[in-house]
Amino acid sequence: MNEIIIKYKKIKNIYIRVKPDLNIYVTAPKRAAKKYIYELIEKRREWIEERKEIVKKKNNFDISRKELISGNEIFYLGRSYMLKVLKCKKENIIPAGRMIYMYVNIKDKEEYKNSDIRKKHILLDIWYKKEALKLFDSLIKKYCSIMNLEVNSFTVKKLKSKWGSCDTIKKNITFNLELMKYPISALEYITVHELAHLLEPNHSRKFYNIISLYMPEWKKSKNILDTFFDNL
Repeated sequence: MNEIIIKYKKIKNIYIRVKPDLNIYVTAPKRAAKKYIYELIEKRREWIEERKEIVKKKNNFDISRKELISGNEIFYLGRSYMLKVLKCKKENIIPAGRMIYMYVNIKDKEEYKNSDIRKKHILLDIWYKKEALKLFDSLIKKYCSIMNLEVNSFTVKKLKSKWGSCDTIKKNITFNLELMKYPISALEYITVHELAHLLEPNHSRKFYNIISLYMPEWKKSKNILDTFFDNL
């Protein structure tokens, strides 16, 4: 059995999650007794085991856990590519057909292995971010025009637990870099979702009515985002 980590907060309900390390994370009201929490975990044992299997499968597709060598599977906008690593002083990443060619300046010797691994991951993240900035720029312009909204700025970076966030005061939006691995429809949904916060800050019924107005089939796109790697 994996470790159980309990955090107490000012909330009404108990939330159970299984994270990539396969530990069980529980967020509970401050007055919740540990005995009750463990009883609840036991009752949800079957669900927890199912979640573990899903998380294990996602971990298999998590390229950040891999060494990045030729033959690795890379996902970009919902499509699977095979990685080809080529030693080159001029670093670049070029997708062609169903291949992603990574030209990287590595030592390719055992004593430099860790350094080479970091360099390849940094190069891949830089490429993802460059592509993400172009794509989200076009999506924001598209939906700002449709929704009659204005955004002051946006950024793309790795987020631990959110697909995106919106500062409704400064009108700034942040997107999770991981989105670049998912189909474009999922990225459109997150764009509309964050823009909708400029009209309704909370996740109320009104908020989801706004999303439905501009993206009637948003639930399909959200489902793709939630289950994409589960169904591979």
